[in-house]
Amino acid sequence: MIMRTDRQIIRNLKDHLELVYILMWVVLGAIHFFLLFSGYGVNARAAIADSIVFNALFALIGAGLWNMVRYSDLQTRKLGELAFYHLSGATVTIFAWLGIGYLILNNILEQDFYYHVFLKDTLSFRIVTGVMFYALLVTIYYLLINFRELKEKSQREAKLTGLLKEAELNMLRSQIRPHFLFNSLNSISALTMTDPARAQEMVIKLSEFMRYTLNLPDSMMSTLEKELHHVELYLDIEKVRFSDRLIFEKSIEPGSETWKLPVMILQPLIENSVKYGVYESSDPTRISLEARVDDGVLDIRVGNTYDPEAITKKGTGTGLKNIQGRLLNLYGTSTLMKIKSSENYFEVHLRIPKYAR
Repeated sequence: MIMRTDRQIIRNLKDHLELVYILMWVVLGAIHFFLLFSGYGVNARAAIADSIVFNALFALIGAGLWNMVRYSDLQTRKLGELAFYHLSGATVTIFAWLGIGYLILNNILEQDFYYHVFLKDTLSFRIVTGVMFYALLVTIYYLLINFRELKEKSQREAKLTGLLKEAELNMLRSQIRPHFLFNSLNSISALTMTDPARAQEMVIKLSEFMRYTLNLPDSMMSTLEKELHHVELYLDIEKVRFSDRLIFEKSIEPGSETWKLPVMILQPLIENSVKYGVYESSDPTRISLEARVDDGVLDIRVGNTYDPEAITKKGTGTGLKNIQGRLLNLYGTSTLMKIKSSENYFEVHLRIPKYAR
């Protein structure tokens, strides 16, 4: 359907250009006649013949110049080659135009002595006019070719954007690592023996969380309220394993829940806090999430305490780089995420504008 629409647009554009081309030569022909008849005193019959012959001839030859211009690649040809190419083209075009035109008019107006003198005297002027026509048509053709290439480039970029969007969705889904599932299922399995009701509750939460991550919205945008809900689902599942070692605190300014933000922008930050805070410490780890609207943007801070003496595995920072890349892609700036680390506290600060670009 999209391809058919594009073809219709191109076909309609081509039809319009052909109509404009014909109208352009009709207008030039009318001006040509008026100048000869009123300005130079050429009789009406000769003025009409001169106007029709020379303008119709250049219109036909000019239409053929399209293919000549289309195959003269501006990107690959050197300036000297291009100049010689068009100098040769202009010479052949003008020679053919004037040669055929003079031949036709000499036969049509054979008895008009005054016009023959006029035709001979205006040769140099007609050569200059032919050069101007040639330059004008070539310039217009190059502009049209450039416009078409820009349109094709825009279509390719739109297609690549769609592929990038699909890849981003797949990347987000893959962030839910297999070990999280295995650990969660093992914890739920243990609960089935000691607390079946809680095990059932955790299965429902895990199911809801996975359904959300596997069916992300195509728009790539969510709301703070939805993101918080699924962050808390994730933390409820992790609390089965870590119990009192995982403390989650949140402070959400009323009215900010409906603010739109990139889907699953918070979950990787919370997962990062669990991985490098709770995993590596035997003491309770506090994970905090604050959100408020400040100066027209949603200000979000996600932080966690950690044990500086614990032996930590050095991460690659891929998750944080992915978040920064997504923010840059959506909002056009790389200044929306800041990282701050102190002796025992790590914090990521996000500023989410009202609208994506």
